[in-house]
Amino acid sequence: MSALTPEEISHLAKLARISLSDAEQKQYSEQLPEILDFVDQLQKAKAQESHDIPAVSQEGLREDEVGSDSLSLEQLEKLAPYWQDNQVEVPPVFGESDDA
Repeated sequence: MSALTPEEISHLAKLARISLSDAEQKQYSEQLPEILDFVDQLQKAKAQESHDIPAVSQEGLREDEVGSDSLSLEQLEKLAPYWQDNQVEVPPVFGESDDA
């Protein structure tokens, strides 16, 4: 892409609601086409990449199974720092605590 004209840069600046000095307009007229070319290259690469990825096959995957290594309530009670009414109690994370 060739350099943008000063009118195009002024129009883009107006759309973006920014004011540019003459030096900035010159700088952007040279840089914006390079940026747009790079974005175009990224889009083309992404489009090619999406066609090269094979679909995930269900072959070779195992079924989900519920494990039998769960803890009993008695074991949990021994491990928990605070235990009341068959529930693990944790200190509040947000707000005020009664312990403070």
